[in-house]
Amino acid sequence: MFKIIGMSLVTLSRIAPTSIDWLLAKEEFIYIAESSGAFWKYNYEVAKKGKAGLHTLLKSGLHSDGFFYSKILLELQNVRKIMARQLVMLFDQLGIVKPDWVIGIPDGATELGEEVAALLGVKYAVMKKVDSRIVLESSIAADETVLIIEDFCTKGTGLIETVIEILTKQPRAKILPYVLYLLNRGGLTEIEIPAEKTGDEKLILKVVPLVDHKINDWEPPVCPLCNDYDSEAIKPKATAESWEAITTSQQ
Repeated sequence: MFKIIGMSLVTLSRIAPTSIDWLLAKEEFIYIAESSGAFWKYNYEVAKKGKAGLHTLLKSGLHSDGFFYSKILLELQNVRKIMARQLVMLFDQLGIVKPDWVIGIPDGATELGEEVAALLGVKYAVMKKVDSRIVLESSIAADETVLIIEDFCTKGTGLIETVIEILTKQPRAKILPYVLYLLNRGGLTEIEIPAEKTGDEKLILKVVPLVDHKINDWEPPVCPLCNDYDSEAIKPKATAESWEAITTSQQ
């Protein structure tokens, strides 16, 4: 066993994914994300010295003092393969039969889902975002089982939309009661899809993350970064320049 922490990104991009045969600790995962430029957190100490900088405006409308940008992390092919193997190890710990299909919620987990499906030796169901809607393009048969994976969990909004889309296209699909995540940033342990959304009975899906790492978020009126430091919230992925603006705003 070798040390992840302290390893250069170049080295990490070259090691065999199979050589990491243990589940990454939170510190190891965060180190990889930070090293790749995919993880940002607000610097309160710098803010106290007068450099308020920027913070993130989430899709939910909440403000936050941290953000995980999975696209940056997973665009590195070797890192993506490493993370896919991590999710497969998580799945193996569940002790359940392999699914018929794997779905990676678009866009963040699309390629990650493909890797997981290949490692499990099962079919990959194609989902795409069309006009901001999640659309299932593959044909899932009645009674076939589906495993859903995602990059990170905040409120489960994308998961709920995904499940509704699957059951709309195939009401008799069997959604496995576990969702694999790389990072659980919202602290949820399960996500409920109401019966009126499933057309049958409510589904309760257990959140199974590689890493639990709670990141603060607030409603805009009570955001301490706005109120105490006069920091401005912007969408981290709104433009190509947004992420750089946030990550360099307190330097």
